[in-house]
Amino acid sequence: MRLLLLAPFVAASCHAGEPAGPPFETFDSAGIVITESSRPLWAESEAWSLSPEPEFVIGAGDGDERYVFTDVRGVRRLPDGRIAVLDAGSNRVRLYDPSGVHLLDFGGEGDGPAEFRSSQYLGLDGDEFVVFEAIGGNRTWWSLDGHLLRASGPFPSEDRASGTLIMVGTMADGTAVGVRDGPSGLPAYDVGLNRRPWSVWTFDLTAQVSDSLLEVPGAEGMILETGPGGTHHQRYVFGKYSVLAVSDDRVHVGSNDEYAVRSHDRDGVLRAVVRRMMDPRPTDRADLRAWVDEWIERAHVLADERGEMRDRMLELSFAPEMPAFRSMAADAEGNLWVEDWVGVGVRQGSFSVFRPDGAWLGSVTIPEGLSEDRISYYDQTIEIGPDYLLGVWTDEYGVDQVRLYRLEKPTG
Repeated sequence: MRLLLLAPFVAASCHAGEPAGPPFETFDSAGIVITESSRPLWAESEAWSLSPEPEFVIGAGDGDERYVFTDVRGVRRLPDGRIAVLDAGSNRVRLYDPSGVHLLDFGGEGDGPAEFRSSQYLGLDGDEFVVFEAIGGNRTWWSLDGHLLRASGPFPSEDRASGTLIMVGTMADGTAVGVRDGPSGLPAYDVGLNRRPWSVWTFDLTAQVSDSLLEVPGAEGMILETGPGGTHHQRYVFGKYSVLAVSDDRVHVGSNDEYAVRSHDRDGVLRAVVRRMMDPRPTDRADLRAWVDEWIERAHVLADERGEMRDRMLELSFAPEMPAFRSMAADAEGNLWVEDWVGVGVRQGSFSVFRPDGAWLGSVTIPEGLSEDRISYYDQTIEIGPDYLLGVWTDEYGVDQVRLYRLEKPTG
């Protein structure tokens, strides 16, 4: 995605009740292009939307095991419409026709050359699949019909010592991008609230080396406490964290302390900042109570255990402000999709779409249940093409389903 310096865009007319002035402004600061949006560009008739019903649904709670998923970690749509699903629970890649009918599996649990132990990422490398394994960094290439073509062994032991590498995505030139949960050599966790940095790496899929690119803020998720009873960890509610997305020539980092995404080039140099102008929302104990109630409901805690569980969780510490957003993805055309934070962050939000020059186009509502596995520094459970959104949903029974919705873009 290439960001261009544009003059401020002035709308021909404003919607009723909207402030006058440009909806976004772009300026240069020491070679960094900064775009700040105060309101969306789309009029109601221009807004994108998803089809009311999916084109297909793959996934069942029981029955034919070819349609039962246990831990989907990646989805890909091939140019001919076939759908590939990486099910890490079975360490298999499953291939389906454009209507969702199973065609074949490849991989499987084991240590053989055509088997996986920790499959984490499914990508397309030209006209081949590539599967990345988080433990060790093994990479294997497969034909689009599921035949093993070649493999690259694990990263050297001294490289692996700096932590498990989780692959995020690839740039247009094939450069792979991954994240390690904290650089090597960090001291033990400190007493109090901890937020260890994450280390972003680039590497050549075919080589046995990787290079550190930059550090990003990690997760504000844990408090370490000591006392007469020893040391214990406490969850920190509404803690901030970073999400990453990779496009053709950028690594996008969004730390949700504020509504801002920073775009770095393949050398780690900051090139652009995209901001949506909005004030952070303060939190209070009513938010914590709402979060606890929703968490208990979603966790299906037994009725006779709910009271005690609720009392314990209401003792948790929480951040003074809500995170600015929840997750992020880059689509095939270089637009950034940033999921808005809704309520106490348990329910799914709509996605605000920012075009390649950083201007905020508007929001797209996504059907409820999009998999929460994407809420991390990596995201392969959603793929957004020019005219479709492929993703993993969890239905009301907790069953993982792969669905494809058409992305409708008015042309008038």
